[in-house]
Amino acid sequence: MERQGMEGEQGMGNEGQAEEGGFALPGAPYEGAALRALTLGDMAELAFVLAAEGVANAASPLRKPAFATVSATGAPALRTVFLRDLDRASRALFAFTDARSIKVAELARDPRASLLLYEPRCDVQVRLSGRARIRTEDDGAEAAWQGAPLSSRRAYLVTAAPGTASAMPVSGLPADVEGVIPSAERLDQGRRNFALLEFTFDDADVVVLSRTGHRRARIRWQADAARMEWLIP
Repeated sequence: MERQGMEGEQGMGNEGQAEEGGFALPGAPYEGAALRALTLGDMAELAFVLAAEGVANAASPLRKPAFATVSATGAPALRTVFLRDLDRASRALFAFTDARSIKVAELARDPRASLLLYEPRCDVQVRLSGRARIRTEDDGAEAAWQGAPLSSRRAYLVTAAPGTASAMPVSGLPADVEGVIPSAERLDQGRRNFALLEFTFDDADVVVLSRTGHRRARIRWQADAARMEWLIP
């Protein structure tokens, strides 16, 4: 379940590594003419481009954004997730998670969530807000499990729920899979613990950091339209 890249993206006049569709993610912070040329449409596009880069490039820091939920006490709860897929049309990002994890219970109580992406090369921050749901038994969850690397599937053989107290430092894995990747048949025993996290965003706060003056914009998607406005950074 890996859609690598995006369609119909337009470049923004800054040098960088070209993405599929013609967009070039900047290799340095926006300055000078490139900064002045940024439009609200460009700022909205950055939200999708950073997310797509995280899906496509396992070596990018964008692959591991911070994901926030609302805890049982109403406090913010934050952790790192690994981006696995992006559906641009529905503005949905996907990650894998253990169905026994605390964030799954948090999302069952309150589906509101936020995700933070930061690209250090070009000093761009994107904060996405929306709602998340957990999928365990549908075709999408099964396809995600089948498409996951064997090394990723092994994590779901952990014998107790993530966050369970332990008297000593342990991986939580059964002894027979500690330090090895077992057969697909053995890994399938962890399928019951696997879940697909689907995060759909309807709000983006995009900040471009620059020595000559930052830029910030907010994009709100409503039905088929997007409302965009500049903000004071």
